Amino acid sequence: MRVGTDIVRIERLLSPSPRFLREVLAEEERADYDSRGGSPEFLAGLWAAKEAYLKATGEGIGSLALSKIQVLHEEGGRPYLLVEGRRHEVSIAHDGGYAIAVVIIP
Repeated sequence: MRVGTDIVRIERLLSPSPRFLREVLAEEERADYDSRGGSPEFLAGLWAAKEAYLKATGEGIGSLALSKIQVLHEEGGRPYLLVEGRRHEVSIAHDGGYAIAVVIIP
């Protein structure tokens, strides 16, 4: 089993550039982000989840386009990752100006 975790200071993502959003978010994630009014908390959670996944796999930024690591949500709102057609579990939390994510890969 492999575990990855990441923490992000939400204020770092208050004004993301259009280029950053294009490179980091898949189409469905961008629609979700836009529907939430461009929430920096939501974006920080996505970023933390993607980083946590890369840490769990032992890969670093640049080894896989971040937009290929999709953070999707079940109907009840529970997040999960979809990477190259495979589902992975993720937990995302926000508190005190930070977002944190943990990914477990069996």
